[in-house]
Amino acid sequence: MQIEIPYGSGAVEVVLPRGVEVVRLLEPPAAESAQAEVRRAMDEPIGSPPLHQLARGRSDAAIVINDLTRPAPSALMLEEILRDLNAAGIGEDRVTVVVACGNHRPNTPAEIREMVGAELALRLRIVNHDSQDGDQLTYLGETEVGLPVWVHSAVASASLVVVTGVIAPHHGAGFSGGRKSAVPGVAGLETIKRLHSFPILPYGPAIGWMEGNPMHEAAVAGARLLGVDFCLNVVETPLGKVFRAVAGDVERAHEAGVRACEDTWTIKVPQRFDVVIVSPGGYPRDIDLHQSQKAMSTAELVVKEGGIIVLIAECADGIGKFASWLLEAGTPQEVIERFRGEGFTGGQSFKAFYCARALAEHPVLVASRIEGGDLERMFFRPAPSPQAAIDEAMRLAGPEASVLVLPHAVHCIPTVVPDGR
Repeated sequence: MQIEIPYGSGAVEVVLPRGVEVVRLLEPPAAESAQAEVRRAMDEPIGSPPLHQLARGRSDAAIVINDLTRPAPSALMLEEILRDLNAAGIGEDRVTVVVACGNHRPNTPAEIREMVGAELALRLRIVNHDSQDGDQLTYLGETEVGLPVWVHSAVASASLVVVTGVIAPHHGAGFSGGRKSAVPGVAGLETIKRLHSFPILPYGPAIGWMEGNPMHEAAVAGARLLGVDFCLNVVETPLGKVFRAVAGDVERAHEAGVRACEDTWTIKVPQRFDVVIVSPGGYPRDIDLHQSQKAMSTAELVVKEGGIIVLIAECADGIGKFASWLLEAGTPQEVIERFRGEGFTGGQSFKAFYCARALAEHPVLVASRIEGGDLERMFFRPAPSPQAAIDEAMRLAGPEASVLVLPHAVHCIPTVVPDGR
């Protein structure tokens, strides 16, 4: 059988043995008008007064938007938020838009224009968050679990804080969106370190897990300490179209969006598989190995013990900052033990841990644009093409191997349900 798998801004065609199970997420009906759906959500907020009421009497506002690695309809959301702020007497000259870069690199002016559109990029004051720039951070205190909360000063000092984003499965916090736009989105490096280290960081893949998830709970506490006033999030179809928007309280609105996301992204499979082939879903989700690793976390949930993972991801920007830990180690287990001792570092050591966690248990074949020698030194098995990676996996697993393909793995919440129960 021949199928297309997302790869960069396009797709690659691969040939698979008959009987392979390919999970294609159902495409729910997109909103007839994304703008109308966002407007509906803002006019029917959950657990909160409407934004135009909250904004009355406030002197200024900070709006947090996703960075380029987390695609969102930021222009649309900004326009609707600005409309309500203007109605409440807050003009655009008193609005600061902060890009939630977390510990990622800053977005370029061209990327910001791509994210919000040329007109808004010219009209608005838009700044990149830099988690390592102490001069732009404000300390707010500690949460009950001892998480020190440093955030971007433009957000901390604003009299009104609005966060935006997309709710999708997340391999650490269960789901993205909501509180994550604040912590870690506009948090300082010290906050990000603690959030992405044990015991707050879950050891295993946490896709779809919220209740009792320490990372989720710590992020909520951080957002509450900051004082997020209003949240506007969307849930998208597999093709990236808005089908649901939620707005209001940063917890309650987010939880409503999570329920919609679960209904769309949960997949049931009858067993674990000998070979699991995953793609993050194309650009920008496979822009580098740092982002593409998320597809490996999904694969870990449905691959057999010792089974093979095949990652198909263009990685046009290479590996990412986390490579050094893997390159310096003698085995993946060494990376895991080092992370237990040192935790998160500015070099994205938690991402090295996530890779090592999979590599310690599974052969991981990678088809990408990354130099093969670098991947080999990091314990991956490079392949010259997606088809070559699949053929090698089938050779290793044998002709009777069970195979699962997840072309949009980062959007999946996989659940093993034996006998279809």
